[in-house]
Amino acid sequence: MENNYILVVDDNFGVRTLLCEFLLQEGFNVKEATNGLDAIQLVMQEKPRMVLLDMRMPGLTGMETFAKIRDLAPKTIVVSISAYKTKDCDVQEGQIKHHIVKPFDLDQVRDLLHDLLSDLHNSKSA
Repeated sequence: MENNYILVVDDNFGVRTLLCEFLLQEGFNVKEATNGLDAIQLVMQEKPRMVLLDMRMPGLTGMETFAKIRDLAPKTIVVSISAYKTKDCDVQEGQIKHHIVKPFDLDQVRDLLHDLLSDLHNSKSA
């Protein structure tokens, strides 16, 4: 059974705290991880509904973490967070399809998350 929460993965304390506080205010259940290994542990244990994943972190990169998340929880929505738009983040089969570019606008983040979760809910009830 999937948990109904969003996992925020970012090594930057300020970004992670801002997103977590914002998501809590929006009514989401939120957990956080500071690196890819911690994120993978949480995904294995709890299968979050969505992961907001920083692409540039020490240790496992965002794409390495994404690959492991995809293996462990293929239905989890992954949204990349990056100040750098790279070819690694291009929309390709099996690659990350949704992106938040730093610095981000919280209204746009809200709209993206609600759209993605609404699409997920609609596809389950169809």
